[in-house]
Amino acid sequence: MRLRTGSPANRRIVFALTSTGMFLVSLDVSIANVTLPAMSKSFPGSGRAALSWVICAYAIAFAAALVPGGRLADRAGRRIVFLSGFALFAVGSLICGLAPSLPVAIGGRIVQGVGAAAGQPASLGLLLAAAGSERRAQTAARWGGTGAIGIALGPVLGGAITTALGWRWAYLVNLPVVAIVACMAPAYLAETARHPGRRLPDPVGAVMLAAGAALLTLGISEGPTWGWSSWRTAVAVAAGVLATAVFVHRCRRVPDPLLDLRLLGRRSFALVTVVTVFYSAAFFGLLFSFVLFLTDVWRLSLVDCGLAIAPMALVVVILSMRVGGLSERVGFRLPLRSGAVLICAGLLLDAAVLGDPRMLLFPWLPVVMLIGLGIGLCYPLLSAAAVSEMPTGELASATAVNQCARQLGAALGVAAAVAALGAATPAPVADFHLAWLVGAGFALIAALAAAALPSGRRRRADERLRADLDRAMT
Repeated sequence: MRLRTGSPANRRIVFALTSTGMFLVSLDVSIANVTLPAMSKSFPGSGRAALSWVICAYAIAFAAALVPGGRLADRAGRRIVFLSGFALFAVGSLICGLAPSLPVAIGGRIVQGVGAAAGQPASLGLLLAAAGSERRAQTAARWGGTGAIGIALGPVLGGAITTALGWRWAYLVNLPVVAIVACMAPAYLAETARHPGRRLPDPVGAVMLAAGAALLTLGISEGPTWGWSSWRTAVAVAAGVLATAVFVHRCRRVPDPLLDLRLLGRRSFALVTVVTVFYSAAFFGLLFSFVLFLTDVWRLSLVDCGLAIAPMALVVVILSMRVGGLSERVGFRLPLRSGAVLICAGLLLDAAVLGDPRMLLFPWLPVVMLIGLGIGLCYPLLSAAAVSEMPTGELASATAVNQCARQLGAALGVAAAVAALGAATPAPVADFHLAWLVGAGFALIAALAAAALPSGRRRRADERLRADLDRAMT
């Protein structure tokens, strides 16, 4: 029997359904890291740079399709786009799980990324429509916290699933979860108003963004193999810069740009965007390099690798649901700056003390918990910080730019880690140290940008955000 709309039980079910979508989208960003060692055995001859596209292709497709996905949800209705997006996500998961070759698996990841880009904005819209006006800001923060949990648990779940069932099941396991959500959604998710008059954003801009990010990622990640002075590296980087320039030009000139770059004229928003890009680069680069270090240098099994990363995940899970209260008291600047500094310090310690001998209890355990503390302080607050000072009409655009920055930062971080680790397999310890120093540099840039944010109380920002959301939903 259907529960009464607006009842506490119904709101909990709506939250569970929509946050499950957010959880899967985030989980599949990080779970792929643990599948790479097993995938390399299934696809012999695939180098580290080629395998990294399992992660980068997902992030780039997500970034390019995010704004069109959100606009499509406004035009066609959020429930239908939510279900369609996650159905496409399931198709991509199936392609990955059955892939006979690495290029097919990468293609499946692109399909997953496009589906996630359609489903994620629609899921938040559905959740906010169901939440009471006094709960919307808090509910949005909890929804973002499920993303942090998904990111953190990816390596742990991925290691267990890959060891028990094989790497393909790390993707196939999405299918029954999507099926359960699809069966329950029609009963509990109310369709929102359609706005068929709203045009989709510039499709050429989406292509240029994807092409620019992909070509730059290709040039950076393949640099050690091709040679930094080779013509192929130069062509990839030059073409990426050109495509990015065309994208920026179109965002400034076309009536419906993919991203409203005028938002970057707002100092606080521009700073949060910088924090998002470089925090994401540091985090996804360290996650990629940690898995390879644990499996290649310390020769841990995938299960043990997941267990070694589990303390970091545990800290993130505990903190991500509590950091909203901290930011309400002290604002965004302190937790974002502190989180980035902790990540930077943890990576510097790793580069200084970790080597060939296994040192799991010390210093590995306290250092990864330190990094987990930094992740838990940063990740749940990035989206809220991005929209905290935005007027009603710019909320959706600000969220889209922030989410896009997060995915592009992920591709940058993985590409930089691949470049630092070089072409040798397995990479020597010194190259892992270099990768962690690069990640520490990214985190330091994020910390400096966060330190430049204006001080202020989150409570006032939440009140303004709640009022804007109320008006946006009416």
